[in-house]
Amino acid sequence: MWLLLVEDEKKLAQSIKRGLEEEGHVVEMIHDGEEAELEGLVNDYDVVILDWRLPKRDGKQILTSWRKNKRIFPVLMLTALSDLEYKISGLDAGADDYMSKPFSFDELLARVRALGRRSSELNSNDKVIELGPIELDPRKHLVKICGSTLFLRPKEFTLLELLLKHPESVYSKTQIAERVWGSSYYVSDNTIEATVSTLRHKLHESFNDCEKISITNNEYIIETIRGAGYKLNSELLQQQS
Repeated sequence: MWLLLVEDEKKLAQSIKRGLEEEGHVVEMIHDGEEAELEGLVNDYDVVILDWRLPKRDGKQILTSWRKNKRIFPVLMLTALSDLEYKISGLDAGADDYMSKPFSFDELLARVRALGRRSSELNSNDKVIELGPIELDPRKHLVKICGSTLFLRPKEFTLLELLLKHPESVYSKTQIAERVWGSSYYVSDNTIEATVSTLRHKLHESFNDCEKISITNNEYIIETIRGAGYKLNSELLQQQS
């Protein structure tokens, strides 16, 4: 699973991160409340472990913002605030589970696994994603351009799904590696660039075969944002739809 760990106690955070990674999970670690809030607004994590007391913005404020913006990933609140009123307040804000410090890592791991199963159930009900003439059905693993089926390899499909879900977001190579390959350690920049290039070419060819729209050789469905990463050219797609 792709996990977000938000904890300002750096030694504790490193310990939790190391333990989760040993179990095969990809863990993104953040110590700052404002940064965590922004990351949660643009990324679809499988599970988030969120501390209550954080610099700049506390966990409850972050969680309230996520839920207000319809971020539905499961959240486990992890905090030293063990009073019942805090637990109730956190759950009312949208937390899915709550653990008080100190805690057993084995119990934390079990709760993360349980929340991960819940996340999988939510994701299995994904609806068809549509943007302009592109239709992507996650359940059927099917992509159509102007009604015609586009055949993609698994990594190309997952990359396109990632970009379609948040068409205004720019994804770095590290984020793409984590979401598409499951880890940034086992995939090279060249592999990511090649996958983007192949997907870009397939989309371009499909759009050229579509009588409803017209795209020039200088226009790209997947844009390269220099120094930042890649994003969909959503304005082009919407103009052509």
